[in-house]
Amino acid sequence: MRKIYSNKKLEQIDLNKVKQTIPINVETIKIIKNLKLEIESLKLKINIGIEDAIATSYLVAIIASILSIILPHLVKKEDIKNIKYEINPIYNTLIFNLKLDSIINLKIVHIIYVIYNLVKKGRDKNERTSNRRSYAYSHEFN
Repeated sequence: MRKIYSNKKLEQIDLNKVKQTIPINVETIKIIKNLKLEIESLKLKINIGIEDAIATSYLVAIIASILSIILPHLVKKEDIKNIKYEINPIYNTLIFNLKLDSIINLKIVHIIYVIYNLVKKGRDKNERTSNRRSYAYSHEFN
């Protein structure tokens, strides 16, 4: 009975809906890298719970995995002892509690650079300027 119950609960989690709500692609990761964030200290405590115990345990594992993958890229070696995070599952209740105490270094120049690249990416590279005629110098090639 337990195996049947756990298999039905796993079928209810739709990963495609998660991908649609959180669009994570290569461009988003490149933009985050261009920001050059540096974390000096981090004290993070998350209490999270969903009414389903299995989904809660998966959610806690996913959050812990994401943090453990991202943090080494944002923290210098000398600041590692100032990094502490704790994720506590609370089963059979719907709760989200976040306590964050952090020092994050970010330079304004990097923010401007990222915004400039986002605006530049929105334009078409092969557009003509408005002050040129389309066949202005066509007689030169004859």
